[in-house]
Amino acid sequence: MKLVKENNMKGVKVRRSVSNDVYFIRRVQQEIWLDTYPNEEYGITREDILSKFKDDNNKEGRRKLEERKKRYADKNMRTWVAEINNKIVGFCISSKGEHHNRLRAIYVLPSFQGYKIGSLLIKRMFEWLGYEKDVFLNVVVYNKKAIRFYQKHGFRLTGKRVVDSAVQLPTGKVMPEVEMVRRSVLQ
Repeated sequence: MKLVKENNMKGVKVRRSVSNDVYFIRRVQQEIWLDTYPNEEYGITREDILSKFKDDNNKEGRRKLEERKKRYADKNMRTWVAEINNKIVGFCISSKGEHHNRLRAIYVLPSFQGYKIGSLLIKRMFEWLGYEKDVFLNVVVYNKKAIRFYQKHGFRLTGKRVVDSAVQLPTGKVMPEVEMVRRSVLQ
């Protein structure tokens, strides 16, 4: 299921996610994390990444995924998925805040990167968030491809190092992150 680069938008459907998508989103996330985050320099191994997903197929993991479905009732949070032939190949999660907004996650399967699917997702996000507030995100410092993608979409590195629970691995290792921001049009 490869897209032709010249027709990179054809066949891609971006839609608002529904709660039952959480299982497919999690599988996409796992594939991307395994492809992107192992890093010898920072001592992050494939096993460290797999530890993040080890409970997905047991009772506790399924309970946690069912809990994620509750987020869909939050009017200040929104998730979109990108599909090709009814298969989820990417997703984007964002939230509105009182003082600023946040891009929580945006991922596209490695075999579908370079086809502007991430750009379609981020465009949909900004249509919902608007441009009146700053939008912040965290990105793993060694994910240079993502940093370039965000910069292409108006985000700038703030220089602030951050650690959140999403990058704390069950093995005890932490993937180092840095903050980025896209300033509001009002500044």
